[in-house]
Amino acid sequence: MMHGNRAVMAVSSLIIVGFLLAACAPIIAQNPTATLASTTPAAKPGSAPATPTPKPASDQPRYGGVLTWADLAEPASFDLHQESAAQHVRYLMPSYNGLLQYDPLAWPEAKIIPDLAGSWEISSDGLEYIFRLRTGVKWHDGKPFTSEDVQASMDRILKPPRGTRSPRQGSFPFIDKVEATAPDAVRIRLRYPSASLSTNLATDWLAVLPKHVIEAKGDMKRDVVGTGPFRFKGYSPGTSYEYVKNEDYFFKGRPHLDGIRAYVIRDDATRFAALRTGRVLLSDTRMSASQAELAKSDRNLVVQTTWRPSLSRVSMNFMRTPWQEPRLRRAISLAFDRQTFIKTVLEGDGLLGAPMPSKGSWGIPEDELLKMPGYRQPKDADIAEARKLLAELGLPEGFKPQVVVRSEAKYQKYGTFVLAELGKLGIRGELAIKVTAAFDETLMRGAFDMMSHSEATAMDDPDLRFGDFYISAGGRNYGKYSNPKFDELYGKQSRILDVNERKKLVREMLDILMQDNPDVPIAWGIMHMGQNSRVRNNRIAASALVNNRHQELWLAD
Repeated sequence: MMHGNRAVMAVSSLIIVGFLLAACAPIIAQNPTATLASTTPAAKPGSAPATPTPKPASDQPRYGGVLTWADLAEPASFDLHQESAAQHVRYLMPSYNGLLQYDPLAWPEAKIIPDLAGSWEISSDGLEYIFRLRTGVKWHDGKPFTSEDVQASMDRILKPPRGTRSPRQGSFPFIDKVEATAPDAVRIRLRYPSASLSTNLATDWLAVLPKHVIEAKGDMKRDVVGTGPFRFKGYSPGTSYEYVKNEDYFFKGRPHLDGIRAYVIRDDATRFAALRTGRVLLSDTRMSASQAELAKSDRNLVVQTTWRPSLSRVSMNFMRTPWQEPRLRRAISLAFDRQTFIKTVLEGDGLLGAPMPSKGSWGIPEDELLKMPGYRQPKDADIAEARKLLAELGLPEGFKPQVVVRSEAKYQKYGTFVLAELGKLGIRGELAIKVTAAFDETLMRGAFDMMSHSEATAMDDPDLRFGDFYISAGGRNYGKYSNPKFDELYGKQSRILDVNERKKLVREMLDILMQDNPDVPIAWGIMHMGQNSRVRNNRIAASALVNNRHQELWLAD
């Protein structure tokens, strides 16, 4: 066996070079011997996109206080493994841990460090990972944490039992078996060396859940029992969620806070007002560009900005007629004016939508995208081609697709834009507005014609993006798109550790998606996060799906 640091250099250093944060390209490195930051304060977040400015040494972390923050929607259930929307990790991760995590104080460097796994080793052939677990860790109900909890959690994701859904099952085609080899050790055997195992394991969706609770109750939909820095105290549906400090947290000296109170504030303007008045100290959801500019002029607020691999898109359902028809899907993709969406709906805060972001390492470059059908300006040629395709197709009489959207205002705004774009082709769609829980259920059951939504992946990685949304077995392939050639290429690229060779296959896959149009990718998001200047050690991450534990945060006087 090789020690984790050396193995990473041998197996993984070339794998993750492609991940970009903003315009930079930091390498994600595993470091089994690293610990979370000591009490030395992190750099104070600065206004985007400048590098955060370090605080004076005298500005030392202090203990106490309750962090208040706001999100636009609450969880549909408390079972992280079965849910899909990002608010689930934002609300629930203060109570949980994973095997690995991204260092919350290292951004913009994306650095993987230990969590429940204190260290790990990788075999020289890259086919076996041994995770050495921390000892003495307890669940919030007092039960001991062991390797059986890790195995049960991973098996639940990889091989969900009947009646349990697993949106991330498709992200792990390379895992052969997970074994608890000792109370404090877990072995993961791979079918082939993986370019994304560590990246996946460090995301918040891969939280370890308690085996004994799942066995007793069947799921975690109504229970929050973790090992994390904060214990779940209770909630008022539609109003707030409350956490208190875990005095027995295994990472000594953390958390700094006495607790967390998370508010559900669905209206964007009301949520921004709560931030400006100090009712909440942190807003974990996207501010508009105009709100961000206003916040930057407020001496009591700090704004951080980054682009994120979160895609506003429209899914089409291959299980329903006439969406199997490629000419229809192509016509709709041609009609969408992505630039106008970014300019008007996102107030200029977005990147051209494509199956992989052009800002990252794997996507089609923007200058190339701008020459392609569906992206070129002006739109005259695209609209003409789309109308010709529809004329050839001859849609059935009464074709009036239903576009399902979430009930929050920004998503209804997205849906209204979708209807207008369909209207260019003479297609009169209608909105079906659903609260988050009903929306998620509709999404997972595939009970829709078209779905206007925003979907996030943890990092800019083909295994995560393609595995979730486009391969046949993908847990978030809501429209049930299937292309055998695409699936074949996915399996091949996932095995390749050389970045340049992998990129060649990824480009073939992108070309297939651009031809098949399984969905309409509209825009990748740019995230503005606002916080009160009292909040320290909070750095905006490259994804909404990491850095949600808040154990390093503290409040200045």
